[in-house]
Amino acid sequence: MNWDRGVRVAILVTLLLIIGALVGGCFLFPSGTKAVIEVTPSSGVIPLTVDFDGGSSTGSGGISTYTWDFGTEALAFYEASGTYTYEHTGTFTLRLTVRAEDGSTDTETVTIQVDPAVWITDENLGRIYKLDMQGNELDSFGLPVSEPRGITVAEADGRSWLFVACFNGGNQRIVRIDPVTGNVSQNYSAPAQSPLNFTYGATGQKQLWHVDGQSRKIYRLNPSNAQVYDFYGQAYFKATSPQVSDVPFLWTPQGLDWTPETNAAGHLWYLEGENRLLYKIKIIPGYDIISNTQLQIVSDPVYIPVSS
Repeated sequence: MNWDRGVRVAILVTLLLIIGALVGGCFLFPSGTKAVIEVTPSSGVIPLTVDFDGGSSTGSGGISTYTWDFGTEALAFYEASGTYTYEHTGTFTLRLTVRAEDGSTDTETVTIQVDPAVWITDENLGRIYKLDMQGNELDSFGLPVSEPRGITVAEADGRSWLFVACFNGGNQRIVRIDPVTGNVSQNYSAPAQSPLNFTYGATGQKQLWHVDGQSRKIYRLNPSNAQVYDFYGQAYFKATSPQVSDVPFLWTPQGLDWTPETNAAGHLWYLEGENRLLYKIKIIPGYDIISNTQLQIVSDPVYIPVSS
């Protein structure tokens, strides 16, 4: 009786092995395929370049296919290893899916944390500096032109760049710089006579906003070539704006920034240095190809006191 039971057990095991083999080895006995990600670094300050490697992944007969997803809108990558630069802040999931020669697959993920950076200019030294949010210096670059003033990060030609407005002894320039290497990609003539603050509108029609301290105008520029779309002086604002033609406005620019707005082109925030008034300015896109973008000052400005 015990012998018969042993025979039956042996037959059952044999049948299970045969069935498992027929369905690709996935029944009862796992394939052993394992995706392994090695990444350096997994966190840092924007722009963050990571080295990734899936070469330690294992599978029956070896790995035939690697598929990387960076958690962004970038296309998938199909090599065993490589590098990728994260150009936006946030938390991203780096995902690797491997396929072994026997057809079995496995997926592994790693979290990538990209923190913001602060870029500042030193007009006297002719340098730009990259800082973390605690104010620690992370990097700095020299420039081929002098007296850098305004600086912003903007997208052009499918990637992120630094745009720097420079007085340059009166031969004012806008330079486009690789934020990783510091290499100058483009060197444009800047509008007006005394370039100051810079900011970037990242939604809708992407555009640079630049304020000039001598012409007393705000300029709207194309990020791809620094071409001027429009400019706005004291009398160029939408008629429904509070009156600014007879008060200090665009006289001594002390700051210009852009913030997004749901289902809209966003707002500009302008700080007038003469009276320390902060203005909120609504961006109103043109409604067809022949109409211009308008700016409208929203409500009364806010006084910004000098901190002691």
